[in-house]
Amino acid sequence: MIYPASEVVPSTLPAITSDSLPFWEGAKRGQLVLPNCERCGHVWHPPSLTCPQCLSTAVAFRSLSGRAKLWSWVVFRRQYFKDFPVPYLVAYVELDTGTMLMSTVVNAAAEQLRCDMPLRAVFKRLPNDLYILLFEPD
Repeated sequence: MIYPASEVVPSTLPAITSDSLPFWEGAKRGQLVLPNCERCGHVWHPPSLTCPQCLSTAVAFRSLSGRAKLWSWVVFRRQYFKDFPVPYLVAYVELDTGTMLMSTVVNAAAEQLRCDMPLRAVFKRLPNDLYILLFEPD
């Protein structure tokens, strides 16, 4: 089964706060924008205004390439959340910065996936003009 981006439409989304606003604004432009610590260089997700590695508040958001690789994945065949009818795929992705995050892989069948598979960030527009981060094979 191929998981098309059109089927990923959660009704429950994270709150948009001052901590995460640059991420959401970047997503609207089709860019992956994450916080970067100006002290230690760490890049992380989800966004916050304090570096989780060194606790510095010297944080600047920067645009990333969106390139990643698939680290791991699972196909859920039991429905745990009303927004995600089964089967649905949850992926653990490693960005080219080394940042790890959870998302999903769309436009690919689970049987096609493999560890270290090159991926690229894509953004899906939701009805409320919010864009969510997904990944597809690159």
